[in-house]
Amino acid sequence: MKHHFHSDGTVTLPTNFDPAIHSVKGHERFYLSADLGQANDYTAWTLIRSRALPIWETPMTQRLGPRERVIVAADRFRGVNYPDVVSHLIETMNKPAIAGRCVLSIDGTAIGRVVSDILQERGVSHHAVQMTAGQDWSRKGRYLNVSKTLLIETLSVMFSSGDLSFANGLALQKEIEEDLATFTLTTTAAGNQIITQSRSGAGHGDLGISLAIGAFVSQHVGQGFVGQGKLKGWE
Repeated sequence: MKHHFHSDGTVTLPTNFDPAIHSVKGHERFYLSADLGQANDYTAWTLIRSRALPIWETPMTQRLGPRERVIVAADRFRGVNYPDVVSHLIETMNKPAIAGRCVLSIDGTAIGRVVSDILQERGVSHHAVQMTAGQDWSRKGRYLNVSKTLLIETLSVMFSSGDLSFANGLALQKEIEEDLATFTLTTTAAGNQIITQSRSGAGHGDLGISLAIGAFVSQHVGQGFVGQGKLKGWE
């Protein structure tokens, strides 16, 4: 039997209204996240699809299958003013394939505050992620204060565990991988682990930051906290 994908993001398997069947609801949500550039810098966004679909365990019992997250779209552009960036993000969120099931997050640091205010004025629900030092994160209204180290570590753990993958034929996959290669985990003299970014590589960092924001929100905001890991393979 085919899954039914509902407009509120829930996913069900048909039961033919048989009350004896134990049914469960799955989900399909999307996480659109953007790193905002100044002047001639790039603005980049990525889109993660998160699914956990119900499956048949027995002829009369359903259970929830594993959660799968896939990067299904990405884009990068520059030379666009902030109101037009906001309009582009809203237009992307309202595409029929994801409308009503999309969580928006932006880099809320520096100019991100301006964009967040524009989104707020236009009634668009979103998270504004402000990158900080340290190892922790906190939430106040639409603002999330998240350490850059935790952002990148969360993304690394999701990739290394197989919880996050690239869609086949994803445009800009190579550019995303080049961005991720610019981030390195180092240990300070005090024994603290921090993320540093090299600008000497091929990557610009914008796609990588955008993806890290979306991955973090999909993992931690409203989903619980699962801890930290170490970067693998990006040094």
